[in-house]
Amino acid sequence: MKGLITEDSKMFKYAICLLSAAIIQLNSCKSTAQGNLQESNNMGMKLLLNENYSGFEQEEYILINNQKDLNAFYGKVNRTRKPGLTPPSIDFNAEMILIWCGDNSASHYANLELHETDDFLELHKLKTTASKEENRFIVSPFSVYKLPLSTKTLKILK
Repeated sequence: MKGLITEDSKMFKYAICLLSAAIIQLNSCKSTAQGNLQESNNMGMKLLLNENYSGFEQEEYILINNQKDLNAFYGKVNRTRKPGLTPPSIDFNAEMILIWCGDNSASHYANLELHETDDFLELHKLKTTASKEENRFIVSPFSVYKLPLSTKTLKILK
């Protein structure tokens, strides 16, 4: 009887160790994936997030300069998500957020470049090649970018 209890406790310890190792491995993979999202261009625009459902019907570009507007956007996105996405921590005294929302026919994320001119922030939506296999899911992808604060007007060039 005493031998069975000892065997059960050893098995329990092994199970706990295996579960702990699996959790650590999953968390380390997640942080690597997030680190690979970082992209930038000549103005310091950094990609923070790519997701597949924004809830927007039409393609939109949204420039956000305060936490209230950022929370409102994430509130709209999170209406159909459980658990919802957490808004990024942004210092709106030095940075602002640019959000691209694709329409229902978009099956891939936009490839954006931002250039600063004397009067405008020019946003170029670069052409992307469509995949050979059409995406049959209904999605409206969106991307969230962080960029330095500017008072210039956003001009979208397609």
